[in-house]
Amino acid sequence: MHDMRQRNTDEERRRMVPDFFLKEDNVGVVVDDSPRTIGGGEEVIAEEDDAENSTRAVMSTSRRGGGGTGTAIKKSSSNDGFDNIDQHPSRERYRKPSIGGMTSLTESTRADDSNSASAILGGGNVWTRFMTRRQTLWDKLDASGGMDDDENEINDIDDIDDDGSSEGGTDSSWVGCKRAVRICGLSIWYEAMHFVRTIKAHPRILLISLATFALLCGLGIAVVVSGNRAHVQRQKNSAQLKARETAQWFADEFQRAMLPLYSIQQGVIYSGYFEDLPTNIGPYPNLVIPDDDPTTGDIRRNVTGICDNRDIVNKWRDIVVPVNAENNLDGIVVGYRLFPNNVACLTEPNGRESTPHFDAFDMPQGDSPIASDVIFGYDHGQSDNPMSRMITTDLFIYKKLNVFGPVSMAPMTELICGHLAIWKKPGFKDSSAKRRRGQRSLQYELNVDEALEAAMNDTVVGASCPSPNSLNIHGTCVEGAWGFVGNFLDWKKLKDRSDIYERFSKSNFDFRLSRVSGATMPGIDSAVLAESPLASLLDDTNSILVFTDTLHGTWQNRVGDISGWESPWYNAACVCVVLGSLLLGLLTASMLVERQNHRNLLYKIMPQKAIAKLSRGQTVAESFNIVTIFFCDIVGYTSMVGGMSPRQVMKMLNELYMELDILVTKHEVYKVETIGDAYMVVGGAPERVLAPLAAQRVSLFAIDAINFVKTFRTKDGDQLFIRAGLASGPAVAGVVGKAMPRYCFFGDTVNFASRMESTSKKMRIQCAEITCRLLQDSPDVNFHLTKRVEGDIVGVDVKGKGRQITYWIEGASHIAKKDATLPTFLPNFELEKHHDIESPKVSDSSGESLQEMFSSPDAYAAISAQDWKKLGHAESALVCATNDRKTMNFRARALLEHYLDRVIKKRDPDANITLSTRIQLFKFVDAVSQTYGHAKFHSYEHAIHVMTSMNTLLSFALTEDPLNSFSMVFSALIHDAGHTGMSNQNLRDTIHPLSKKFAKDVPIAERNSIDLGLSLLFRTEYQSLRDAIFSDEMDKIQFGKTLFQAILITDIATPENLQLSIRRHEACREALDPLTNDLNPCINYLSDIVDGLGLAQDVIERRPADFALTQDGLQHCVRNEHLMLLSDVAHLLQGWANFVKWNFRLYKELYDCFRGGMCLDPRLGWYDGQINFLDNYILPLAQRSKIYLREDFADALLNNGLTNRRIWMERGRLASDIISKAVADDEKEIDVLHKLYELPALE
Repeated sequence: MHDMRQRNTDEERRRMVPDFFLKEDNVGVVVDDSPRTIGGGEEVIAEEDDAENSTRAVMSTSRRGGGGTGTAIKKSSSNDGFDNIDQHPSRERYRKPSIGGMTSLTESTRADDSNSASAILGGGNVWTRFMTRRQTLWDKLDASGGMDDDENEINDIDDIDDDGSSEGGTDSSWVGCKRAVRICGLSIWYEAMHFVRTIKAHPRILLISLATFALLCGLGIAVVVSGNRAHVQRQKNSAQLKARETAQWFADEFQRAMLPLYSIQQGVIYSGYFEDLPTNIGPYPNLVIPDDDPTTGDIRRNVTGICDNRDIVNKWRDIVVPVNAENNLDGIVVGYRLFPNNVACLTEPNGRESTPHFDAFDMPQGDSPIASDVIFGYDHGQSDNPMSRMITTDLFIYKKLNVFGPVSMAPMTELICGHLAIWKKPGFKDSSAKRRRGQRSLQYELNVDEALEAAMNDTVVGASCPSPNSLNIHGTCVEGAWGFVGNFLDWKKLKDRSDIYERFSKSNFDFRLSRVSGATMPGIDSAVLAESPLASLLDDTNSILVFTDTLHGTWQNRVGDISGWESPWYNAACVCVVLGSLLLGLLTASMLVERQNHRNLLYKIMPQKAIAKLSRGQTVAESFNIVTIFFCDIVGYTSMVGGMSPRQVMKMLNELYMELDILVTKHEVYKVETIGDAYMVVGGAPERVLAPLAAQRVSLFAIDAINFVKTFRTKDGDQLFIRAGLASGPAVAGVVGKAMPRYCFFGDTVNFASRMESTSKKMRIQCAEITCRLLQDSPDVNFHLTKRVEGDIVGVDVKGKGRQITYWIEGASHIAKKDATLPTFLPNFELEKHHDIESPKVSDSSGESLQEMFSSPDAYAAISAQDWKKLGHAESALVCATNDRKTMNFRARALLEHYLDRVIKKRDPDANITLSTRIQLFKFVDAVSQTYGHAKFHSYEHAIHVMTSMNTLLSFALTEDPLNSFSMVFSALIHDAGHTGMSNQNLRDTIHPLSKKFAKDVPIAERNSIDLGLSLLFRTEYQSLRDAIFSDEMDKIQFGKTLFQAILITDIATPENLQLSIRRHEACREALDPLTNDLNPCINYLSDIVDGLGLAQDVIERRPADFALTQDGLQHCVRNEHLMLLSDVAHLLQGWANFVKWNFRLYKELYDCFRGGMCLDPRLGWYDGQINFLDNYILPLAQRSKIYLREDFADALLNNGLTNRRIWMERGRLASDIISKAVADDEKEIDVLHKLYELPALE
């Protein structure tokens, strides 16, 4: 019956699902419709535990592949061992026989596909939505039966049958094309949205891309603009050059064309052939011909028989033709004309007679006869014609050459006329017409230039001229004027000869050549001499102006490009640059997005440090002293997934694990992996934190996970139940193998945590005993823990470990803000082979730190065991000298923690330093380290050296008090805090801000260090640390007095302070009584102690004895002062290596002050200064300190000082030279120290 019901159900569902979901390539999984219980009760769990445990090994294989992806094999409910599935013809070849009564996995998944189709049609819960589409990827997987990712997005396109035709009869190629286009479009849309989301999440990508675009665009535009400017300048230069060349060529041609006029002028004057012409023509109005048209203003003279005399004409030709030929003006100068008495008379060519040099038809025939037997000529000196008046006025009134045109005179259309005046000599005697022909009628006693100058000064205005040598020019008598000669230039031919049009067109220039000054006749001649067809488009924006002075006046040549000076490629280049920059910016953004996505993906797979090592080809393996591991799994998972398809299992687990992943981020723990239904989390690795903090984080995660699962429901409304277990202990993590690397954890703690989970109960959290202890040490969270007791049985049996006491984590309260994780320390190192004092080389590849490798007691023991003479030598990682701040912080904390522990145990032998106190102590040390600057000598490294030296001195001191010892080590840590590298005197001289903070007689640097240290200590975040140091008011007083005594005495540069210290020492030895107040080092700082330690203002009045100086107090004070002074200069009383190392650093600091103009050059007397310092301060200090230290150690101190003095006496000068040269040349310290260490020693 069940078989029939199943078949009917399948048939019904098959009719509801489109054929697409039943195709042979869409593999599905059978869905069992029978009701099921998910974690329904303890009975079910009990029954399933054995089956679950027996199959866990098999399931784990599939779980590593993604969690239940096909390993669940459902037993058939039919009698014959096969599921009854409709035998679709196209599916026959995929049918496989069952094995052992179980359905073939391929057949089972394919049959279940039909049952999953209804889920697709109805939508579903969401894992990852594709943009805004409502269907989930899991729904599409169910529908498509394992389609490719791209095909999953296009499930509304019909599949193509094997024969190439579509099911609906549509052409298969069109369907394929449509599918490809949609796949492409969806892919582009998805990539674009993913691109935008990544940029929103990482704004720096956008900033870098915009910066890249701006930089490239700016550079590109700058290059294009620069190239365009160069092009514009070249174009302008070219235009200017061509304009000047052209104008100059015309100017030269005009010069050459006008030269014949001067030759002809001289020929007329000196030949004597034409001396009678003015007389024969006579003055106005002789031989005047009445004008038929008086409006023209022209006056004509009848020159028949005068100007047509054949002999005169031939003489004229004999002068003109050779002159013209000599200047190569044939074709350019078309004719010449002579004007005696300013009357047109002789012309060459004459009439219509052409000659080898002139074409008569080119000559303007302005004078035409009235009758065939009458010759007339225009009288330009008397005519009112504007042209005549202009010519004669220029020649005789303004005394200059007259050139005008171009004008149109038939048969010429473009003609330029030139005219030159002919002058008589002063004293010229007019002869009668009867004088013999050939006799020279023009008698000159002076040269022509003198005659010209004289004539120019004899101009008389009047209607008639009284002198026979004067000529009436429009009513003005001009003395010495004879007439003028003129020529005619064919401007068109001159332009053709110049190739002006071709010259500019070849360069793609347009031009307009015009005249801006000179003789002109408005309406008769044209100002424009020549222009290109598009010259009207030229203006100031696209052309330049070039001016040239010629005989024709001043010419202006406007030359340019109507399209502008910019290069034709300028706009296109700008667009290309912008588009190219934009493209490169997008490519940069795309590259950064891909790189960021790649990095994000890698960081989700394994820790950043592991990835860095793998990328360098290194092995990833690191050990952790203590971590806390969390395991959980789903109760009844095996029976549950037996009735689900692999996709449904994956979908369910994904919904659950995504929420747990959110909790992982919230609690700052590390998700290791998911193995099927198992979920593994680690605290304290790979980012190292304190063990209680790691346990706290994992436990809070577990609590939140349980609370979430209580409200979690699957898509079908079913509830899940989980169980969880925690264990703490050491573990090793790393990557094993090369293919498919995974960051895994190994060790017994991993197995123990798994056992805690497997033996836990539904919806409960079981933890190991060590985890319970760590949770009890949690500084800011109160965990509710209950010991597991079932009847009379305490704990639980754990395979391989026996019975273990375990606890239930019931909850947590008073959750405060989590403390920040402590920073890591110096990684492992390699010791330098050259000298044992040198600092280690830091290796970034190590994941270990000193804190992780060693405890604070280990560090204290190593520091205390080191020989005084070799403090800082590289004997181990715990003691070697280094400038790594984290390593120095670790050592400082180890020393302070040791002495603070002694303070606490003196009060209560059973008490220990709490975790919160340790954390605050570490933070305080780190805060103090930040107050040290970049001084070469008074540095944080020197403070650590003083601390280690103080620690050794305290171990050899004759008397010792825990609080006093802690105070001395504390003082050594802060004694140079905030030091500027300048002495107190320098601070005062430079009016440093610190000098204004304290009184004049107060040691500035020392008081500033005290203020910095106390202000840090009394911050609110160090309350636990202060509670551990001070149990009552007396502790604060003792601590404050010791602090001020120890730090103020380090001002050894003040002689008074040093002498007072010696006086106190002597008073202590002599047991003076009574003691004077001036011996009390704190007498002037009592109010500062009260304020700095937060004491009540009346404490001095209430407890005067505690602040008064007693004999015991004086001995205590002097002891502290000497211990502090010895620690501060300990390098001088240790081995040569420490001596010379800190000597070099002190020199560098003083040299910086010298360069700042604050002190003398340290090179002056450095050698002698060290000897004086040893003799007058160091050795006496060591001698005085014998009464406070063990005898053998005190003798060793003194011997070390004497030995260093002997070495310095012999090798100090050489060492001084090495130091001074190294500082001046800015050599590396390590190289300088090598040289100093290699100096022969006397030891």
